Amino acid sequence: MKRIVITGALMLVLSSPVYADNLIYMDQTGSNASININQDGTGNRVGNSGTGNTSVSDGASTTMDIDQVGSSNELDYDVFGDNANITANTQGNSSDIDIQVGTTNSTNAGSDDVTINIQNSGNTNTVSTSVGATASGVDDVNIDVNISGGSNSVTVSENSTAASVTDKLTDIDITGDSNTMTVTKSGAAQHDTTINQTGSSSTYSVTQSGSEASTVNVTTNGSSSSVTITVTD
Repeated sequence: MKRIVITGALMLVLSSPVYADNLIYMDQTGSNASININQDGTGNRVGNSGTGNTSVSDGASTTMDIDQVGSSNELDYDVFGDNANITANTQGNSSDIDIQVGTTNSTNAGSDDVTINIQNSGNTNTVSTSVGATASGVDDVNIDVNISGGSNSVTVSENSTAASVTDKLTDIDITGDSNTMTVTKSGAAQHDTTINQTGSSSTYSVTQSGSEASTVNVTTNGSSSSVTITVTD
């Protein structure tokens, strides 16, 4: 197993060729970090909750681009601080993607201006992203998820406030059969959420709450799917 540990504020480019069990562990503190990680192969990891090694970036203005190509790869990353721009691109089957922004560090739970873009292609993948431990101090969040393949599981959780009409926009596109998606959004007003789904026998649940404003736009194309939408003040 190859293990890489990085500490500090930096611009980083890491490329991992075809090695199994390649582990990259990040522990980065400081503002204006630019992180680019490329992994190609099977069983590679960027942080891993099962080993207790969740990668962490703590500081304002983090730009991150992580690409993983191959099966059974894992991405487990926590980001704390304002102006987080995160892109994750995973290609392959049986991978586990978990990205959290401002959700577990009580001293820095607020994260304004957050953009998360997740691209995933393959089957039996698990994709999870969370923003905000509480809605206080979190706004201007835009999450974009594109999934292609069958039997994938997608979970999106967001706690934030809406300070303008550009806040709380979430766009999810899923193509494939037997997928499962759960979206939970809470906090003051303008919840949005757009879902475009193509494929059969999938299950989707959307729950949005907090001081009235909410828009859910779901387009489905396929038979025997189940869609549950719950909106409360």
